[in-house]
Amino acid sequence: MSASVSGNDRVVFGTAAISAAEDPYHVLDAAFEKGVRRFDLARTYGLGKSETIFGEWMESRGINRNDIHIITKGGMGDDKYGDPNRPLLDRETLMGEIEASLNALKVEDVDMYMYHRDDPRMHVKNFVIWSNEIIESGRTAAWGVSNWSFERFQEAHNYAIENGLKPPTANSPQLSLAKPACEVWPTTFSVAGEEHEEQIQWYHENGVELVCWEVLAKGFMAVPDLWCEKTVDPSFFDKEVEIGTDEWRMQRIQRAYCNDENYRRRRNALKVAEEHNLSLAQIAALYAMSVSPNISVIMGFLEASQVDDVKDLHHYHFDKNCVIGDDEAIAKSFKLIDLRTLADDAAENVSSISSEKRTEVLAM
Repeated sequence: MSASVSGNDRVVFGTAAISAAEDPYHVLDAAFEKGVRRFDLARTYGLGKSETIFGEWMESRGINRNDIHIITKGGMGDDKYGDPNRPLLDRETLMGEIEASLNALKVEDVDMYMYHRDDPRMHVKNFVIWSNEIIESGRTAAWGVSNWSFERFQEAHNYAIENGLKPPTANSPQLSLAKPACEVWPTTFSVAGEEHEEQIQWYHENGVELVCWEVLAKGFMAVPDLWCEKTVDPSFFDKEVEIGTDEWRMQRIQRAYCNDENYRRRRNALKVAEEHNLSLAQIAALYAMSVSPNISVIMGFLEASQVDDVKDLHHYHFDKNCVIGDDEAIAKSFKLIDLRTLADDAAENVSSISSEKRTEVLAM
């Protein structure tokens, strides 16, 4: 059973910073009005404020629970940064977190409950058994994980299947056009890069959605002149800084994303964006969605106008080679096609594409 996500459902509203928005209700209104129906939350986001804001928004607007898809995450306790030495999760603590999330959200259930981090100190059977208990209690329709390694995910998936239990149907790794040179945040995982293609294919073939975060690389793939090469000092990457500080965050971001290859990719993306009258952020999101049909992108919005950047992305067919390929691959790339323009003159519009690729595009 392969996994694929269609249309606007591939764009997931990320609420990690919604509590920092000047008017979070207005931003949520704009997203909903423009067709966004999936929302990603977590118990740790805003120290619980994101879930509270979202629940109050739903209630104040009279949003029908059946009209939206809610993802929330937990299982980290008071840990905010993915500390591998945090207290071990137990059943009682997990169930308490779930109740806290449901109460804040003002709902009886969510569509997907995820473990926000793995804990390799624990056997996967604990996560699998607890998740199935949550499903059986009616508090979630499905379960998944966030930032689990491919090997641990497979282990949990196999344990569930072998024991007649429901397996995880989603993982939430990092993926962006800017390939991280190292771990971005503590105990997180990325699927960016060709070395992960077989893993992504396995997820697809086994019905697993990848709900990917930091698609814009913390703004590196949204703001053309952010952290320009001349302004980034590589010696800063190894400086001792205090965990949790703004300096610590900046160090981790720049160390992961600011390198020669990612600057090259950004330049390529800017050329494509200019040619097609799109923004850098739109190209970066299209790249992530082009990697595989089972990939969705988490996009965080702080202003209502930002929603416009992503609401129509499902109308485009994108060739990732135009931003990650070498000069020869870029020259051969068809870059992107607005599928809305493909009507009776479709064959003419794609005449420069290879016959194999033309068949693929016209069949979409």
